[in-house]
Amino acid sequence: MIVGMKTVIRCADYARSRAFYSRVMGFAVVEEWEEVQGRGCIFSPGLGLGPCLEIYQMTEADRRFQAAFGQPLGNDKVDVQLRTHSVDEWVERLRGQWDFAGPNDLPWGQTWIQLRDPDQLLIAIYQEHRS
Repeated sequence: MIVGMKTVIRCADYARSRAFYSRVMGFAVVEEWEEVQGRGCIFSPGLGLGPCLEIYQMTEADRRFQAAFGQPLGNDKVDVQLRTHSVDEWVERLRGQWDFAGPNDLPWGQTWIQLRDPDQLLIAIYQEHRS
């Protein structure tokens, strides 16, 4: 039985990623650490949802280290989609603080905005339309 889930992003610049997810996205830091292998933290979006996202900047001391982790993502094979009650509130929150595209109404009954984190990971924030 699965009792939780989180996504890990191997970030290129810990300070920029931490600022983005905490200040821009408003996620709360649940845990933070620094060790020889790297530094990272775990975020929760709040509302009792628990931890959902970890960022981790590795050093070469971590046996899993790859130089590619320091490069921006080159494609959108993976993206993060966050559902909200109000895309308009996100538009106001992001305006002048972080670049985004939209809002766009999609044919399947959602309104989306899209932005990219410091590693160029695509993040879609969307709202379901009630019929």
